[in-house]
Amino acid sequence: MTVLYEPSHVTEATVLFRWRGTVLPRVLGRPTLWFLVLFHGGLVYLRLYRDDIPLPPLPGRLLALPSLLLVLFLASYCAHCFARYYSFYSSCTGMSGCVMAWVGLLRVHFPAASAVQLWNLSRLLVASVYLLYFHLAERAAASAKLVTEQEWMLLAHTQLLSDEEVARLKAYRGFQPFLCQIWALRAIMERLEADPRKDPAAVIEPFQSQVLTLRGHCDDIVTARAQPIPLAYFHTVTLLLSLNLLMTGYSMVEVGTEMTVPVFFVVCLFFLAIKETAVALSDPFGGSDLDFNTDMFLASILSNTKAMLSSSANYVSTTLQLPSMKMSHLSA
Repeated sequence: MTVLYEPSHVTEATVLFRWRGTVLPRVLGRPTLWFLVLFHGGLVYLRLYRDDIPLPPLPGRLLALPSLLLVLFLASYCAHCFARYYSFYSSCTGMSGCVMAWVGLLRVHFPAASAVQLWNLSRLLVASVYLLYFHLAERAAASAKLVTEQEWMLLAHTQLLSDEEVARLKAYRGFQPFLCQIWALRAIMERLEADPRKDPAAVIEPFQSQVLTLRGHCDDIVTARAQPIPLAYFHTVTLLLSLNLLMTGYSMVEVGTEMTVPVFFVVCLFFLAIKETAVALSDPFGGSDLDFNTDMFLASILSNTKAMLSSSANYVSTTLQLPSMKMSHLSA
């Protein structure tokens, strides 16, 4: 989950002892860094203590062009990953904004409705955001179930979904969040027809606009996550990085001192950290310290919704008359 911090409190001294929320666990926990340092250390040993094994020199000036290519490709890759990260964040905050606008429209269009009635007109939209985040969880990619039984129980326990709605959603083979959004829109249509005390200007169009905007944010997240940065581009960046570090490790041997080992360690740590940071930001949905705190997003949406409706209402879901999901007879 994202670690909040104050930039003014992270100084050049404290940064050396910072671990949680940094990229260091990802870099130091992988064998790539240690293999490179071991490779350079072995070359230093041969250079200093094994005169019988000559090493052809590799002048540092020969690395100028490969290093320039690496910087250009790595900077471009990082820029794309950062753009994806903030695009994901914009969509996440946009979903929260749609739910907030939806609840605000309910208060304006149905001023005489009780808090429980307003809750039942808003809970399905909140549930759709919950379902989307459940679909995005890392374990969903490794499991046949996009939503676990514990998550279904959470939706029922928080009164976001009734038992019948949960059963319908489990059997639905399409995109579950959008089905919830359709149900929410149907509930508004039924309320507009049945409420004689609604606002005279109450219409379905503002609610429809919010649903379509919310669906757009969901689609942006799902489609962007399903299409990562092309493998050929990522492979090129990784290949350039690996070859440059290997050649740099070989070239630094000509200095003729063991002190090149810690210097080379810092060089490798820097470049690998930049790459790992970009990789982590390209898909910020998971459980690591670099990922979005989706639990906080969901808790904020739910608490804001309830606060806008009533701070003391007893929220009990009422099941809508759901249509059958079986295909109707098609005429030729």
